[in-house]
Amino acid sequence: MLVERDPWPRSTFRWRRGVWLSLAVLVLSVLSLAPYLTSSTELVRMRNALVLIDHDQSSAADFNWTPASVPPSYLQERGPTDPFFINVAQQLGLAALPDDWARALAIGSHLLGSSPVLRGEAIKLDLRGTYRSIVGSGEGYCGDFADVFIAIALAAGMPVRSWAFSFDGFGGDGHIWPEIWNRQLGRWQLVDIFNNYQFFESVGVPLSALELRQALLSNSTQLKLAPLYPGARVGWSIEEKAWRYYRSGLPEWYMWWGNNVFTYDRALLVRTFSGVSRSLEQLGAIAQGVFPPVKLMVTEVNRDQASALWRLRFHLFVVACVCVLAFVAFLLSLCFWFCARRRPSYQS
Repeated sequence: MLVERDPWPRSTFRWRRGVWLSLAVLVLSVLSLAPYLTSSTELVRMRNALVLIDHDQSSAADFNWTPASVPPSYLQERGPTDPFFINVAQQLGLAALPDDWARALAIGSHLLGSSPVLRGEAIKLDLRGTYRSIVGSGEGYCGDFADVFIAIALAAGMPVRSWAFSFDGFGGDGHIWPEIWNRQLGRWQLVDIFNNYQFFESVGVPLSALELRQALLSNSTQLKLAPLYPGARVGWSIEEKAWRYYRSGLPEWYMWWGNNVFTYDRALLVRTFSGVSRSLEQLGAIAQGVFPPVKLMVTEVNRDQASALWRLRFHLFVVACVCVLAFVAFLLSLCFWFCARRRPSYQS
């Protein structure tokens, strides 16, 4: 005579426990990132940690390269230029202008002067949509203005890169601004396109980013600023507030290690998530290898903040590995639990 055994044998209990244990590990791993999920600035900190490079390099000399000696790790735009922006450059008549600084001023005047009001709101569209929002309705924050400026500059054949600084330990509270390589003068020149400023010590010779930083650090009495386009608003009506802002950002400078705005815009995962979620779009770009890395200018002043960001990077990779293993364990335990429950067992 056959008698059915206990429908919950010990092996079934073990697999059920494995399901809940792996699920608990998965949830706890994600919860360990909870402090960084509280705001957009903290999400930016996580993103920056994910794309960090060159922990040991800290000298300003590491950033003093030219278009003739671009570092191999720099994501330089090598893909085809979007015809839309070639057309913009042609409409602005950039090829007929005498030098690259005149072209930078023309691009700045176009972006700053096309809309009667500049709203400063973030745009979550592709590169063409961002351009249309800037010139059509005055929307866009510093990152949007920088991306579109870079796109038009590249369409005009101008070498360009972008710098940034933060106020919160290399998180999302900060600023980004492009820098052109003036081919006629053989020097970098900084353009604060969003705040409508250029910087100089000698009249008619706009400073590079590193020159401006050194002038701010040394409290140069010759340092001046002026609008890129006098017809548009400037960042601050009181000049001293502008200087206070730039000096506050001195401890946390870094460079976006790439200018591949067209390659980024064409990437499959970027196009998939564009307009759905900025965070998912950027995560897709990182996964596809088209998101520019971040290279910190590490000094004695910001070494602790830089180290904290590297620890966060390590934390993120540990969480990613644990989550993958926990998810695999969850699926296997669930499968074996299900099979064990369905398999009848009898004894005579």
